[in-house]
Amino acid sequence: MMRQAGRYLPEYRKIRESKSTLEMMKDPATACEVTLQPIDRVGVDAAILYSDILMLPEAMGLKLDFVKEVGPVFERPVQTIKDVNDLKDDAARCPFVYETVRLIKKKLPSDFPLLGFAGAPFTVGAYMVGGDGSYDGNRIKRLAYEDLPTFRKLMERLTLATIDYLSRQIEAGVDAVQLFDTWGGTLSANEYTSLALPYTREIFKAIHQLKTPSIFYIKGGGHLFEKMIEAGPEVVSIDWRLPLAEAKRISNGRVAIQGNLDPAQLYAPVEKIEAAVEEMIGDWGQGPGYIVNLGHGILEDIPVPHAQAFVAAAKRLGPRCT
Repeated sequence: MMRQAGRYLPEYRKIRESKSTLEMMKDPATACEVTLQPIDRVGVDAAILYSDILMLPEAMGLKLDFVKEVGPVFERPVQTIKDVNDLKDDAARCPFVYETVRLIKKKLPSDFPLLGFAGAPFTVGAYMVGGDGSYDGNRIKRLAYEDLPTFRKLMERLTLATIDYLSRQIEAGVDAVQLFDTWGGTLSANEYTSLALPYTREIFKAIHQLKTPSIFYIKGGGHLFEKMIEAGPEVVSIDWRLPLAEAKRISNGRVAIQGNLDPAQLYAPVEKIEAAVEEMIGDWGQGPGYIVNLGHGILEDIPVPHAQAFVAAAKRLGPRCT
């Protein structure tokens, strides 16, 4: 499940009582423990590294904090070409992340996959320019339209840093990586082609050269589905707004598809969750190339038995596709 580690599990919340989010992410032993929690408890088919897409800009020199009821906050936003030029190029970015990966791989069975991830340049840049977790698309778009050279320079710096970051995760042992362009869906198709696609394409090209499977996700990106395929991942992850049957038809075997249950549907009674999974798998029909998943991160107040029911239904009904 997308964002499987964490908030909905009581054992996660117990750890969270004594440690901040950053402390948990920067302590490999804790991050490893949190990564592994859902495997036995919920029965998922892969582990997802416990981290955050904003670890990278912090490593580039922007002091990060997670403020309750606000979210991530940077001490100073990126607003000028000097701010961009002042960003660090540290080849050993986020050593705690790579140590966490190595620790997780030691504890997992050899055939159990671990997924790493990073944020796409446009989305990470949006947080860096905005300065906090309240996304305002006008901030990053304003930079692009008022000062395109500075915007381009920021995207280029983030692209190279992201390639380095994901390459080091792969070297440490992750089996696949996912790129999240959470705010890419706020762009029109033409805007995405100009302001985001060149950078995501470059990242996937680099990952492909490392012979590592890659997944691409844009929240609210149904109108960008072709652009997601053009970026070059092996798997495109979709939210609940794009009908699964339509995604299958458009992709026509060019990529695998992952998704796309609305996370809010896990509030429903267990029998309705099972029916929703059955309907979703029915929308896919026959043939390989589909990964059952949520269409966005699992919500923090979802009852654990409901998460378990979702995974169990996927495992029980999935073989119908093949």
